[in-house]
Amino acid sequence: MSAQAPSAEPLPTVPGSRNTGLDRARAVATLAMVMGHTLDAVLSDAARDGVGMVAYWSLRAVTAPLFLFVAGWAFATTVQRTGAHGSSVLRRYLPRVALLLGWGYLLRWPGWGLPLLFAGDVTVWRHFLAFDALHGVAAALCMGAGVMSVLQGRAARMGALAALAVLVPLVSPWVRATVLAGGWPLALEQALASKTSNFPLFPWSSYFFLGGLAGLWLAQVKRVPHWLCLMGAGTVILSLMTLWGGDPRVSDPTLVAWRVGLLSVAAGAAMLLPARLDRWMAPVGRASLWVYVVHLPLAYGWSTFAGLATRLGRSQDVLPALGLALSVLAVSLLIALPAKKLHGRWRGRNRGPARPDAPGDSTAPGLTP
Repeated sequence: MSAQAPSAEPLPTVPGSRNTGLDRARAVATLAMVMGHTLDAVLSDAARDGVGMVAYWSLRAVTAPLFLFVAGWAFATTVQRTGAHGSSVLRRYLPRVALLLGWGYLLRWPGWGLPLLFAGDVTVWRHFLAFDALHGVAAALCMGAGVMSVLQGRAARMGALAALAVLVPLVSPWVRATVLAGGWPLALEQALASKTSNFPLFPWSSYFFLGGLAGLWLAQVKRVPHWLCLMGAGTVILSLMTLWGGDPRVSDPTLVAWRVGLLSVAAGAAMLLPARLDRWMAPVGRASLWVYVVHLPLAYGWSTFAGLATRLGRSQDVLPALGLALSVLAVSLLIALPAKKLHGRWRGRNRGPARPDAPGDSTAPGLTP
């Protein structure tokens, strides 16, 4: 077992080296996201009732939390590794927050209902302002950057992230009731707790903060494989929840606890993938935002462009649906990976030559169910 640990998860040895285990976890979350969205768009109702698909649909609920988790993990470890603090953290990440929000609202642009949008129709505005994956990551990233800018020590940052991770699901029922009682601006309502948003800040940001906490914790672990730490922690959480009998449908804290246990096991399993896959998986994980932006219109459509959900609807059996999902994945990667590379070259030219010892940025926020 010990002889295989380095190949299962090489650990960073010098500042700036990449955590390939994190890259694998992000790649798995990205691939699962694309496959899950496409299957959701085209799989028939009859096929969804099959035993295998029922089990898959239960596990699919972990994809979004996993994506938020690894985004928080990448963010926190990058900030800690680079030694950034104070306003430098905000200068670095607030533009990314704006980028994520911009892409998020652009993807929800209701080109099919512009007259109603400009006329102030509430239904169309709710659609446009609803919080999706990119919005959720952006809001959590903004809060996380604020915490990391104020606090500098690892212990203090871990304590603050742990407090946020626990507090968010605990207060989510109260926040939801308060917001839905009315009187809030629509954009803020959609961001905080609206039922028409897929990823409102409460409780979804909790997974991002937990990822940040895990990243800071794992960076201190040198003698135990990180995959084992994650799988062990996830197994303990799931065992405790099973013994306690906590029903995930009862409250936000119990649902978050179940998902954290499952995503920890899933992230640990992803880190065990063979190291020879890193040359393919690392670029996919780092291009998660690009893959997200490309695949959503293909699966669900955008503005007046009809995606598979409109063209085919829920009409496909399992095998054809899987074939379509793989096709969407292939097209998304063929577009996203070159676009990411070109964007990186453009940024490099604008920034000038990089320092030889400059640490690579492993933060690539992204996600969905």
